[in-house]
Amino acid sequence: MKNYNKIILSIMISLFLSCSESFLELTPEYAVSDELAITNLEDLEVSVTGVYSEFQSAYYYGRYMFLIPDVLADDVKQYSDANRVVDYSRHVQQVDDAQASALWTGLYFSNNALNSIINSEIEVLESDEDEKNHILGEAYALRGLVYFDLVRLFSQHYTYTDDASHAGVPIILEHDTYLEPERNTVAEVYDQVISDMTTALTLLSDTSRSGNSNTLSAASVKALLARVYLYKEDWANAEAMATDVINSGYSLVDNENYLNLWNVDNTSESIFEISNTDTDNEGGNSLAAMYLDEGYGDYLPSNDVISLYDTDDARLEVFIEDESLTGDYASDRMYKYPEVLGYDNIKVIRLAEVYLIRAEARAEIGTDITGAQEDLNTVRQRALPSAEDVTATGDDLIDEIMLERRLELCFEGQRLWDLMRKKEDIVRTQCTSSTCYIPYGDYTNILPIPQDETDVNPNIEQNSGY
Repeated sequence: MKNYNKIILSIMISLFLSCSESFLELTPEYAVSDELAITNLEDLEVSVTGVYSEFQSAYYYGRYMFLIPDVLADDVKQYSDANRVVDYSRHVQQVDDAQASALWTGLYFSNNALNSIINSEIEVLESDEDEKNHILGEAYALRGLVYFDLVRLFSQHYTYTDDASHAGVPIILEHDTYLEPERNTVAEVYDQVISDMTTALTLLSDTSRSGNSNTLSAASVKALLARVYLYKEDWANAEAMATDVINSGYSLVDNENYLNLWNVDNTSESIFEISNTDTDNEGGNSLAAMYLDEGYGDYLPSNDVISLYDTDDARLEVFIEDESLTGDYASDRMYKYPEVLGYDNIKVIRLAEVYLIRAEARAEIGTDITGAQEDLNTVRQRALPSAEDVTATGDDLIDEIMLERRLELCFEGQRLWDLMRKKEDIVRTQCTSSTCYIPYGDYTNILPIPQDETDVNPNIEQNSGY
């Protein structure tokens, strides 16, 4: 980041040279270097559409934003022929890791494009003012999400220190060719995330521009904010945001049609998802290819998580037996992403998670235990209608909620951060990696600041341990 233009100009070169696969393809529609390139409403719309396309990329939600946290945790086991992100599965990643560099560079590229949108000053007709504001709202919310993802990937969790004063990531809100930023604290990054998302809520309308969950609306930003507040342990705001979303018209896919969650895009449960189509997708670089035998098939669901389901739980339908798997690698593959070429949308957040956010927040606050139990029952009994009503209270109730999060959200990039924020070790009892136990707070639970960055910026602090 010593030369912010350098990041943009060299991104294709650096990723091509450092990776065995192509992570990013730049096109003019989102090669925006400063706000001067945006002069009218159409420019705004094209630019923000380009950022959504960046979120689709393999270095971000198209693959690594979910895959890396999951292989670092305990729901995934490494197949014998695995050849991608194996260092993360083994917790031996290094500062010159190509995937860390791709995520860091790509997310700051998106941040730069979003800054260009936010800092642009265009005049529009009065009749177009609402549309302009909505696009600006999307840009603020997307920037907030970028920083939330950066600080989760490259920093220890919010409560790692009492005041979240440990190193986060640099906050860059304006273009500066000669910037050599230090890392802001985790508290400062969360403040920026919340500021961006709450600003977005003053600008966004209730309906997304796409008319579905492929682009942001006020409700989808509230769902993301509920997640942010949960990670911050701001239980009251997490509950309030989750309640607004639950009351906004979404509904869970029913038990009989559970697989529609993964076979159908933009279901009634989907709040925000990254669009993929049969003509616009990551192909062999997709997240699905990492799990399916028709692709690379590098990673398998561990028995640690599969063994936790009741035999009648509808969620077991996403695990399909592969008769070619034997021994420690038997017996299933995971089909939450069933199209090997990545045609399926990537679900960033959905209603089931929002219920579990509210359940946890209510349980932690302690004044609406019945409400927490009811929220947990809503998710559990959608998957297993025969499940008895939850009666647990106190820590036992929180344990039940965390278990449900594991069952409901596995392979959606959540498990690692749930372990971190609950200050738990990673224990792989059904382990096919060379590393089967990783203690809480271990430096390998987060990514290294890329060496390309530390080489050019004398002010940037490397994560301890690397």
